[in-house]
Amino acid sequence: MKTSASNKKVRELIRMVQTGQLEPRPEFQRRLVWTTEDKARFIDTVLNGFPFPEIYIANGTVNVETGEGTQLLVDGQQRVTTLVEYFEGNPRLSHKGNVPYVALEDDEKRRFLDYDVAVRDLGDVTAQQIIEVFRRINSTAYGLNDIEINNAIYNGALKNFAEKYAAHPFFDDHRVFRADDLKRMGDLRYVLQLIATMLGGYFNRDEALEHILSDYNDEFPREKEIAARFDRAISFIEECGFGTKSRAWKRNDLFTLIIEIDRALQEGIDLELNQVVETLTKFYQEVDTYGLEAPMPWISIYYKASVQATNDRINRERRGLIIRAILKNENLETIQGYLF
Repeated sequence: MKTSASNKKVRELIRMVQTGQLEPRPEFQRRLVWTTEDKARFIDTVLNGFPFPEIYIANGTVNVETGEGTQLLVDGQQRVTTLVEYFEGNPRLSHKGNVPYVALEDDEKRRFLDYDVAVRDLGDVTAQQIIEVFRRINSTAYGLNDIEINNAIYNGALKNFAEKYAAHPFFDDHRVFRADDLKRMGDLRYVLQLIATMLGGYFNRDEALEHILSDYNDEFPREKEIAARFDRAISFIEECGFGTKSRAWKRNDLFTLIIEIDRALQEGIDLELNQVVETLTKFYQEVDTYGLEAPMPWISIYYKASVQATNDRINRERRGLIIRAILKNENLETIQGYLF
């Protein structure tokens, strides 16, 4: 693959975006969720003339009748979008100490608009080649995690389904995800882990995610089934009415609870709401109180499995076995031998 390196002025990039000549392509990017501080630092970099990493573009569509064409912004969406927002005076852009563009002196405006941005042009390449370039440059230079790379590679049925549920109000209402989770697609990874577990049982870390994303990229025939199961599980959890500080809302505990409630409902177990709330609330309180020092081994085992190597299959299964017994109102002493 032959690429060419050049510079484009900030004003050229802004104009290209405004006229549709440069198309940001979010399927190749991280989520566009820079914080106001991120954007302010970036604008400060440009205003003071410091360099930033090159952006990548590729050929888009060409109208062979008019000669008009577009280019695709493969890498650098957040940087270019922030430049446009600053120039246009977008009210959502907090300046955090930077002077708004409209308030700059004329020579300062010219310096901003004439700032040279390093651009690498990939030329006429296929979508698959673009994705492979994105995978390589970001896995080395920008340290994307696996889910961010998979987000670029698989943009089909399962990923779109998972994104819809990652945005479910249930997670937002109970503050399950932190800002960093959202920034690095941790919410998407979490929902994909839930779906993968519903489909095939507990697995080790994220090893199953790329497999199911690939298998269900073109279509996800079990979408209605998984959606119904997911809705039933979270509806039951909502009915439980756990307090805002309950362990039920911690990501690892909630993961296990969703999976085990789904399993119980799939098995036709009659979950008695009051009994479930009472026993789970007591159990979660004991885990919080005793931690590793608990007199009952299943409490210390659960605590350790929820805070150490939490995504290892063995720890997922240990948490699941304990919550499963609680949901079935079984004596936890009877499962001790299966926990070690």
